[in-house]
Amino acid sequence: MELKRYLEVDSKTALEKIKSEYGEEALIISSDKVGNKTEVIVGVSKNEDTDEAQNKEQGRSDAFQQALDANSAQGTEKLSARETREKGKNPWAVIEKLNTEILDIKSTMLEIKEQKEREKALRISEIDRKIESCGFDLAPIEECNKWQSVNIIMGKPGSGKTDVLKRLLNQMRQEEEVLLITLGNINPDKSLMSLLSEWKHSYLASEDPSILDKVAKMSGCFNKIFIEVDYTFTQKALEHPVTKDSTVMICSGADQDFNSAEFFSETYKIRPPLILTRLDLCSNLPSALNSLADSGAEINGTATGPWK
Repeated sequence: MELKRYLEVDSKTALEKIKSEYGEEALIISSDKVGNKTEVIVGVSKNEDTDEAQNKEQGRSDAFQQALDANSAQGTEKLSARETREKGKNPWAVIEKLNTEILDIKSTMLEIKEQKEREKALRISEIDRKIESCGFDLAPIEECNKWQSVNIIMGKPGSGKTDVLKRLLNQMRQEEEVLLITLGNINPDKSLMSLLSEWKHSYLASEDPSILDKVAKMSGCFNKIFIEVDYTFTQKALEHPVTKDSTVMICSGADQDFNSAEFFSETYKIRPPLILTRLDLCSNLPSALNSLADSGAEINGTATGPWK
């Protein structure tokens, strides 16, 4: 217990003050007059537990603060060390490392490219063997020696029929008497007409398929007859008996899709040999030849680019 002394003007004032500070638990020890004032001695309980708790809490707080300060100092020390290392780095070493990594990437990419080229070479080699086994004649059509007295050239618009005829007529020149017949709605080509005139070859245009009935008789008057057939007359020409004793070839651009079912349609069901044209426009000739080999087609000559 702890004693407290209060000296007030009167006992009432002293008791009110004691009550406000310690409540009803304060124990009045004595009350005396001291001069013109009243002295009151009270006993109050000493809160040792509270003081001890406060001391402990203060101790913990001090320990925590010390640990915090120590960690902060250690962190600052580490940060300073790292900053020192960063500042001490050689920038050229970093650049050298990046260059090494770039060279590694380039080397890997080159290996991949070389591997693809080797695989492509193998595929092309396989295609070459397939083409050789198929007997494809990829020489210029001017070198073809399979022409007979009557020869029929077919193909879709833009397939190069007229260009092939220019090459053939120019090759034959004045050495042979040649008749060119166009069957169907075919507009005369100026340069073709010029060649016919220059080498004194004959020309006959007709839109009547019955002209084919007269070809056999006309063949006795010429060394060679070439018949250019409009695409719309293809089936009628193929069904005519004249084809049995004639060389029939179909002009086809190498840049078309030979994998499509449309190419070898019912129109070409007898599969005449091809003259492969427009080689200069074909982006992947090995692939085109591979497709033709798989389809069982026959190639009797080629034409690259337009005739002069």
